[in-house]
Amino acid sequence: MARVLALLAFIASAYAFAPLPTTPRRTMVQPLQMANNAGALKRIKTNERNRVRNAAWRSKVRTLTRKTKEAIEAGDADLAKECARQTTSAIDRATRRGIYHKNWAARNKSRLSKNVIALILESRGETKKEEPVEA
Repeated sequence: MARVLALLAFIASAYAFAPLPTTPRRTMVQPLQMANNAGALKRIKTNERNRVRNAAWRSKVRTLTRKTKEAIEAGDADLAKECARQTTSAIDRATRRGIYHKNWAARNKSRLSKNVIALILESRGETKKEEPVEA
C-alpha cells in the first residue's frame, strides 16, 4: 500500500512540473464542401496556402503601421521616419503580390507620410504652409 501511495505521489509531482500541452497553431481550415475532382481539391489547397501567406503579410503591414503611429505619438521623428520607410516598403511589396488594392496602398502611404512630415516639420520648429483650394 505504501508503495502505491509513493508511486502516486511521484507521478503527481512529475505532472506538477511538466509543461502544459499546447495546441498547435491552426493554419489549415476544413473546406466547407468536399472537392468533386482533383482540380477542385488542388484549388482548395492553393487557396488555403495563399490565405495563410496573405494573412502573414497583412499582419506584418499592420504591425509596422502600428509601430510608426506609436513613434509619431511619442514625437520621435527619426524613429518615425525609419518606421515609415519600412512600412511603405512592406505596403508596396504586399500590393505587388496582390494582397492590397493599389488605391488602398496609395491612400495609406499618403496618410502615413503626411503625419511623419508634419512631425518632422514640428520638430524643426517649422509649420507646413496651407495652399488655398480652388473650386
